Amino acid sequence: MFSTGPKSPLVRIVAVLAGTAVFGWGLGAILWQGDLHYKNWFGELVFAPLAILFGLVIILSALFKPEILGRAPKRLKR
Repeated sequence: MFSTGPKSPLVRIVAVLAGTAVFGWGLGAILWQGDLHYKNWFGELVFAPLAILFGLVIILSALFKPEILGRAPKRLKR
């Protein structure tokens, strides 16, 4: 049905959208709330600069190194 390989365009698009959401939440906390923390769905504090960094890592890995997003490598049999 759908290819779930890490190099598939659908997987990369979803990863970029997820990275953009994480990046936006971190940036929104700094710019609009003027705070370095924001609360997630569970009510826990999240450090906004770390969320920005994590969002950028997701976006850049989806664009330039998609195999990072994929499955674990197959183990070699001895």
